[in-house]
Amino acid sequence: MESITYKISNYSKEFLQNHRFRYNSYLSEYGDEIYTYKFPLVTYNKTITIECEINVSIISGAVNVNVYSVGTKELYAPYYNREFGYYKLLKSIDSKIENKLKELSIEKV
Repeated sequence: MESITYKISNYSKEFLQNHRFRYNSYLSEYGDEIYTYKFPLVTYNKTITIECEINVSIISGAVNVNVYSVGTKELYAPYYNREFGYYKLLKSIDSKIENKLKELSIEKV
């Protein structure tokens, strides 16, 4: 899958915190703070199985979007290797991610 770059128009701490982003000390480096927003993509028996994580740098406004398998905290491989993925599920995941990005005013660069 090709690499897609995203940019958020307002990446101030206040905006991010008001939209439920949380400071991520694991990804943050000296001088750059990263804020993370997670939301469910797929649930099974009321349990989240696949989630999306959006990371935003407050210095550059650069956005990173990842899809994880919740049980293992590893990238959800079928999303990134679509040749072997379940097309209907991947289409649903793409739609949910696009809607959330639009809601947060995040655009492709």
